[in-house]
Amino acid sequence: MQRDRQAEGEHVLRLAESELQQSLLDVLPRVVDTGVSIFTNTHFNPHKMADAKLVPSANALLNTALACLEIRKALGFDSAASVGQLFINACSENASQHAQRRSPQKLAAALLQTLRPLH
Repeated sequence: MQRDRQAEGEHVLRLAESELQQSLLDVLPRVVDTGVSIFTNTHFNPHKMADAKLVPSANALLNTALACLEIRKALGFDSAASVGQLFINACSENASQHAQRRSPQKLAAALLQTLRPLH
């Protein structure tokens, strides 16, 4: 019974991470071209932008990434190099006040380069 739950959890994780990765692969080239920030969302919003001003897909991507990380945690899997953690890391850097933080375009290009080989 427990193996069935573990297998089901792993299946749900694969689907969620695949969805997140495909969504990112679809949107990141536009971010590289235009600079629109999918990394600013309700959780990572250092300038307190109104929700209406955020890119609509930003919160959906955040929620999917957080769900993936929760599933990984529940299954006892490491999250360090997971697609969800990579996206969260980009959001965190984008929200940082550090002078050397990368622009949304550079964050998107780096994330795209990391995700393409995983695809």
